[in-house]
Amino acid sequence: MGELLAGLDIGTSGVKVGVAEPGGRMLGLGRATHENDSPHEGWVQCDPERWWRGVAAALGQACSQAGVAAADVRAVGVSVLFPCVAPLDGGGRALYPALLYCDRRSFAEAEAIAALIPREQYEATIGNVLVPGTCAATSLLWLRSHQPDAWRQARAFGFANTAITARLTGEFCTDPTQVALSGLVDIRDPWRWDEGLCERLGVDIGRLPRVAGAAEVVGTVTRTAAEETGLRAGTPVVCGCGDVPASALGAGAADPGTVVYVAGSTDCVAAPTRAPTADRRWVNSAYIPRDLWLPIGTTTSSGVSVEWFIREVLGHAGTDGLRAMTELAEQAPLGAHRLLFLPYLQGERTPIWDPLARGCFFGLSATTTRADLARAVLEGTALALRQVIECLESVVGSPVDEIRAVGGGTRNALWNQIKADVLRKRLAILEFQETSSLGAALLGAMGVGLHETFSSAAAAARSCNRAGAVAPDASRADSYDELYEQFAGLYPATRKIAHRLAASASGG
Repeated sequence: MGELLAGLDIGTSGVKVGVAEPGGRMLGLGRATHENDSPHEGWVQCDPERWWRGVAAALGQACSQAGVAAADVRAVGVSVLFPCVAPLDGGGRALYPALLYCDRRSFAEAEAIAALIPREQYEATIGNVLVPGTCAATSLLWLRSHQPDAWRQARAFGFANTAITARLTGEFCTDPTQVALSGLVDIRDPWRWDEGLCERLGVDIGRLPRVAGAAEVVGTVTRTAAEETGLRAGTPVVCGCGDVPASALGAGAADPGTVVYVAGSTDCVAAPTRAPTADRRWVNSAYIPRDLWLPIGTTTSSGVSVEWFIREVLGHAGTDGLRAMTELAEQAPLGAHRLLFLPYLQGERTPIWDPLARGCFFGLSATTTRADLARAVLEGTALALRQVIECLESVVGSPVDEIRAVGGGTRNALWNQIKADVLRKRLAILEFQETSSLGAALLGAMGVGLHETFSSAAAAARSCNRAGAVAPDASRADSYDELYEQFAGLYPATRKIAHRLAASASGG
């Protein structure tokens, strides 16, 4: 057996680890789930120790499936949910749980930033919208105000890849994909912290992690980490990056014009560009090469909505629950008897950027069935995705014909067809779905010279991952056009009510 690579993928609801060859073939894949905590309305946090335990468990599974030992791995790459920040001690352990990208507790901090630096000026500099959680600076300032002991004791204010690589190597680093979403950077140069912004916001630049390239070797596995994971002490570890850029690499997206859709707990759409976009409906991430950016459009609760329906309405869990939901949805007609579902269970990002938006079923009647509810959830998430794709076409300046689709949400044939029909686009469903793990492994390969260029790594990903096409049906697409018009009007009609409910819930 040739060189082996480990790709660690730290996600919202679990850790996946893949053992792969440099040519892109995945030999083994392990999974470990973890829970996030929501102690108050709008809070979403996770103890990074859960990620670390998940890494060890999933790595063991992946190696067992591949028939290899973890000590045989030549290099380790990392893909992580982002942005998400935590104060870390000198050993890389969190002094307070990590605040996730969907955490909305830092409203006051967002307003404080806008009072200090005019919002339009600040957003033009950072290249992104100033909203709680998605702009990591708001979470950092919340930690400073509400967790002063953790703030004072922190060796570093780290991102998810900081936490994992620190546990593996003892080094504190992060990469431009994380920095681009920090709110502490000029988007034109996400390879370094902006000293002026850090000073104005009161963030000690000396306690921010070093910025390294996603494929840069930042250290080697320590003896302690080797004992806890089975990896060989001295194994090179690269910095890694956000999960959407890693997934884009794993899907083979090397050039502008390639559109990648990641269907998971959230839905993310991304396409490489030569410059950051000025369209504030999109998140500007850096990409892996210095000369590319990766605008990302995100719906916050696509997979979350399905998981919620399975758990709370059907009382099921896991694949059995998804099967039951799908069987129900197949019994309902297109449009679910004029029932609309607004999938804003955690607020919404692209295109409305409203953390106070709320989900709802609209059109309920005495004849509404559970089958209608199930289909409305699948259709509502697809209609929200269409809003993102329409925004993307304005960003790239041309119509999108094909979308390369990956992620757990693409395993459902009915949902895939609904999305293709709603979007009027061809979905190229990649045969191997876990492209974040593959992208992380390929970053490791780049770091140790098994791929000399980013293009070579992306080509390897494309060569070993066939795609099956799901084409839209014209007659169904015509019907969905009418439904989409009604869906697009639902949020503006409910916005004020949702905001009043949110204010009431918070005691405002």
